[in-house]
Amino acid sequence: MTISKPKGKASLETKKALLYLEVAAELRSRITSGRYPPNSKLPTLYDLVQEFGVSAISVRRALRELSYEGLIVGEQGRGIFVKPKSVIHRVFAVDSAQSIGDSIRHAGFMPRIQELKTDRIKADADLARRLQVTAGTRLNRHQKLVFADNAPVSLHFLYFTEEIAPKLRQEIGKSFAFSILKHAGFLVRGAHCEFGSLGLPGEYAQMFAEMPGFPMGLVHFTPVLKEGKPPLTGMTIFRSDRFVFEVDVPI
Repeated sequence: MTISKPKGKASLETKKALLYLEVAAELRSRITSGRYPPNSKLPTLYDLVQEFGVSAISVRRALRELSYEGLIVGEQGRGIFVKPKSVIHRVFAVDSAQSIGDSIRHAGFMPRIQELKTDRIKADADLARRLQVTAGTRLNRHQKLVFADNAPVSLHFLYFTEEIAPKLRQEIGKSFAFSILKHAGFLVRGAHCEFGSLGLPGEYAQMFAEMPGFPMGLVHFTPVLKEGKPPLTGMTIFRSDRFVFEVDVPI
C-alpha cells in the first residue's frame, strides 16, 4: 500500500504530519482487525518504508503514536510486536492527546463512564496548592466510575472552582479531563502528575467488587494552561493489575 502524498500549498510540516497519520491509521486498522494479531511481529522499518512509500521518519512517528496508544511494544534486538489484550497501557506524553478512554479502547475494550455525583467541598491545603487558590475555597467535586467492557477499572475525581464550572458542565459526565478541557476551549500546555498507591478504601470496595485494602494505583494530575494557571485538578484510583502507566519525557 502506497500512501498518497498531499499536494498543494500546505507547509512541509503539514505534509509530514498527514503522511505519518495515514501510516498510523493503516497499521492501527490492521491491528484492531486482527490482521496483525496479539504478540505478532510487525514488518521491519525497511519493509514498512518500502510498502508505504514514505520516509523512515514518517514510519517512526507512526510507530511512536501506536506505542503511545499501547498497541505495540519494541523489544531490543527482536523488533516491534503487537501487545496482547487485557492490560491497558496509559501513556503521559507531551505530544500525545490520548485520553484514558482512548487507552482503554486501544487495549481492545469498550470504555464506559458511570457518573456518580457532583458535590461541593472546601479546598484543603493540598487541593489549594494544586489549584493555586486559598485553603477553604469552595470547590466543585465530580466523581465517575470508568469501565473496560463491563469491569470497573478506575475511579475519577475532578476538582474545580465555581468560576469555570459552567464551561465544563456539558462534557464532564461523559468524557475525560483533557478532552473536557479541549471541548471547553482551554489550551493545555502540560500537566503535573504524581503517582502513588493505596489500599482500596472500604467506601469504594463494593464499586470494584474487591475487599477493602486491595492494592490500587493512584495518580494526581493537574493540567496547566498556556498562561500557567491550572483550570482543574484531579485524582484517579485505578486497578494496578489492569493498567500500565508510562511517562514519556523529552530530552
